Amino acid sequence: MIALLTSPWTAAVATGLLLTAGFPFFNVFGASWIALIPLLARIGNMPLRNAFRAGFVAGFVHNLTALFWITYVVTHYGNLPLPVSAAVLCLLCAYLALYPAVFFTAARRWHAWPGLWVWGLPCLWIALEWVRAHALTGFPWTNVGYTQTAVEPLLQTADIAGVYGPGWLVIYGNVLLAGLLLRKVGLRSVAAAVLCFVLFFGYGIWRGQNLREYPSATAAALRVALIQGNIDQSVKWDPAFQQKTLEIYRDLSEAALQDNPPDLLIWPETAAPFFYGLEETPTRMLHDIAASLNVPTVLGIPWVISDGSAVRLQNRAVLFHPTDGIVAAYAKRHLVPFGEYVPLKRLLFFVEKLVAAAGDFVPGTSPAVFAFQNAPFGVLICYEAIFPELARDAVRHGARFLVNLTNDAWFGRTAAPYQHLEIARWRSVECRVPLIRCANTGISAVFDASGKTLASLPLDVAGTAGALIIPGKETPTFYVRYGDLFAWTCTLTAILCVVYGERAQRARVTGARKGDRIVL
Repeated sequence: MIALLTSPWTAAVATGLLLTAGFPFFNVFGASWIALIPLLARIGNMPLRNAFRAGFVAGFVHNLTALFWITYVVTHYGNLPLPVSAAVLCLLCAYLALYPAVFFTAARRWHAWPGLWVWGLPCLWIALEWVRAHALTGFPWTNVGYTQTAVEPLLQTADIAGVYGPGWLVIYGNVLLAGLLLRKVGLRSVAAAVLCFVLFFGYGIWRGQNLREYPSATAAALRVALIQGNIDQSVKWDPAFQQKTLEIYRDLSEAALQDNPPDLLIWPETAAPFFYGLEETPTRMLHDIAASLNVPTVLGIPWVISDGSAVRLQNRAVLFHPTDGIVAAYAKRHLVPFGEYVPLKRLLFFVEKLVAAAGDFVPGTSPAVFAFQNAPFGVLICYEAIFPELARDAVRHGARFLVNLTNDAWFGRTAAPYQHLEIARWRSVECRVPLIRCANTGISAVFDASGKTLASLPLDVAGTAGALIIPGKETPTFYVRYGDLFAWTCTLTAILCVVYGERAQRARVTGARKGDRIVL
């Protein structure tokens, strides 16, 4: 039993589980501050290859427990047997596990140099997160900074460093505590840590107070209404259910107009499940509904385009005017791999049969800012909310609030809708603009510029929710202007640490060999 508790493999599993504990469902944000310690405390006694393997195990366990919902999606909507769905999940987790494997390999490599350990490892973790966010289409879903949503001072630092700033501090805390346990760090490191924590929390507290003093009601305020239809995914694309779907959104929208009529109605992604302009009856019905509501409406709709040789699909959001019809449109730019297209299609030619619509969608090419009263807004469709550069792009082009249309019905009642919601919240803080998130089956929510929830609708209910938002200021935040400068700085620092560490290691080995010759 004692051997089991002290085993590096048990420590790796514990690290993986503690990393997951910080994310929804669990939301134990404190677990993230100690998650790496079990493995870091034992890494010094491992051969380098075992450090890589242990890091791989930790990463695999973490991603397997945090992303288990992928099996649900692939089984229920990819129509694949459970063993095949589990294999798909394991393949993804194996790829994602390579990043912590590299991290713990470096931890073992730098074990003899406290300076590299304390300062290099947090920067390396963020560098690896940044690479993961961009490599192979990118998947920044489980960035460790997202575990700190409940810690308001850290959340408020996102307008400077994005989610990477709090993530760096969390890893720094892990490394420092492990160093103290191993007696690798001294008073100077502790003093530097205190300074870092004071800077992060001090800025976050000041920024939060500054936002609370921002006027809560001005002439520029807008009232928005979320319309959550709760359309079951199994009937969503059934042509026989098209009319019923539109009637549900019409009835809910009319209910939202009864008290405090909104300036803008928000329907979710692909709320209109037909091809606008090609299917005459539902197209006419949508126009009639818009005219009867007499309120501008943002909604998602599939779109057909021709590229000259073939007819292709786009996932679009449109601004529907009561009398003028569609007055603005945005085509989703970052498509979901294997959901909306097949990456490496020539190599994975057989996958197209597994996912019916994959390969037919084409991405949009540019951001679109919808003109609306005195507060233009940008749109993020579904998965795009996990990519901060898309939100920044919209705000740089003049958006003063963001609308996120999504259909999380694919996820069922797993952790995914909750994880997706919390990720979207960070976009409002980074850009200091309200974000209005409307989901087909939930969770829909309105966040203000501080990330505070102004209104929400839970999973699996049909309903409406209204909120008064104050569009963001025209002055962009540091993060909007300079993007992932913090992550780039960490990446450069990590590269320098790797170079220095390898040179120091070679010098140490060379010195040891010379010493051996002298003794002989």
